Amino acid sequence: MTSRRPQILIGSTDADYYLLLVHILEAEGYDVTLGSGVEEIVHLARENHVDAILLDCRSGETLAPETCLRLKQEPQTVGIMTVALVGPGAEGRFIDLLKAGIDENFVRPIAPAKLLGFLRNRVLFQSGSHPSAGDGRILAYAGIELNTVRHSVRRFGISVHLGPIEFRLLQFLMENGEQACSRAQLIEAGWPERRYVDAKTVNVHVGRLRKALNVAGGSDVIRTVRSSGYMLDASRLDDPHEAADRSGEDTDG
Repeated sequence: MTSRRPQILIGSTDADYYLLLVHILEAEGYDVTLGSGVEEIVHLARENHVDAILLDCRSGETLAPETCLRLKQEPQTVGIMTVALVGPGAEGRFIDLLKAGIDENFVRPIAPAKLLGFLRNRVLFQSGSHPSAGDGRILAYAGIELNTVRHSVRRFGISVHLGPIEFRLLQFLMENGEQACSRAQLIEAGWPERRYVDAKTVNVHVGRLRKALNVAGGSDVIRTVRSSGYMLDASRLDDPHEAADRSGEDTDG
């Protein structure tokens, strides 16, 4: 039985740069599709089995951050690895990209071997194409089941779609049980390279994690530890004071 070739969606308005990426990626065994506008990219990501999205971030264009924001707002696309390839003069878009929920940034020019190595480790492995993936280790808490190898999450039997950052944050919280995790620890867990990440960025992604887990019908089990960070705590779900605290906690500094 022939295995499916992993599919990469490229968002770019530059045909020459797209063709360069096609040459690099197809030689490595990827299928590649082009989207040149926000709506087209989101549609292609929704309708196809896309393993990763590469967004060409150029000076004077807002395609990359606007597309990323839309992708991370859609339940069908929020979990797709989304990478910005940041061109010369577009470094000022880093903050916009982080706010939009980008999973990784690379500053161009990037060595093809580095990009291919990243995709091999973070896309092929997570999509289940790795030959020795197995069933992984299961972490469980308050109806949440997280598979560390398949990179899947379920709550009360319902699949939960998480982006890679939210997945890493949830895994770290679950591995630490009901212990408080500082924002500094969460930054190390969620952003291993820790580029341009501050406490407010952590708050934004924890807010997204909360929303994704609650969609599955469960109550909020992530508790804010004031002036510190976050922890899992299912023991205070019925406490009205705790519920009031949660109403504005994701804007904490």
